[in-house]
Amino acid sequence: MYLKHMLPHQLREAVERGDPLLVPAGCIETHGPHMAIGHDTIIVEEICARVGKRLDAVISPPFDFGPTGYALGGPEDGTIDPDYDAFGSYVKSILRNFLEMGFGRVYVMIMHQGMEAPLALAFKKAAAELSFEMVLAEGKPRGWWADARMSREARLFGRIQVHPMILPAASPPAGGDHAGYNETSFLLATRPELVDQGRLDENAPWYCRQDEDRNSWTANAAHGQAMVEAVVDAWVELLQR
Repeated sequence: MYLKHMLPHQLREAVERGDPLLVPAGCIETHGPHMAIGHDTIIVEEICARVGKRLDAVISPPFDFGPTGYALGGPEDGTIDPDYDAFGSYVKSILRNFLEMGFGRVYVMIMHQGMEAPLALAFKKAAAELSFEMVLAEGKPRGWWADARMSREARLFGRIQVHPMILPAASPPAGGDHAGYNETSFLLATRPELVDQGRLDENAPWYCRQDEDRNSWTANAAHGQAMVEAVVDAWVELLQR
């Protein structure tokens, strides 16, 4: 169920059941002449929706405007790059609210630049800081870790987990690139109306043609569907542990 569609009693029931909260995170960035600029967030939203059909989960509104560094173009190409400190503060404030809602498991799915890039690091930093800050905010004295059992305080740690959308268990067949064979196939399998391979020509960016055989031109829905199924299976397995 989507968080923004829930009535208050539905939210309380989901929290009481221990349903995980899935948080899609991506960016707005040029993906060549043939793909939607919101690919990175769109594909995570599609994966979350499919996971939600397999098990009880709540899906949060997405974090669309992740850092890009203007690595592949600027605003004139459709790319947005927010102030990193402001983005980090925003991420932390929203994650804090998710915890205050009562969610015991919050999973952030990243599909952009890897787990050591500014987008993922903003979420990981916020998660780590909140784990400590919320213990002290509850009035625990300094030195609270001395309790070997850690009981309730221990449960504050690990409540927010940040993972790549493509978990190791999904690869192969799933893989990453930028608007090439894999990402184009992902979108062809999930939102084909957002892809127009007819826009590709000899002037297409370098990242469209990184491989002679597996590229933006040869991307296809069958490969995309195989990747989607593997990614969803891996996430269902993780969430059911």
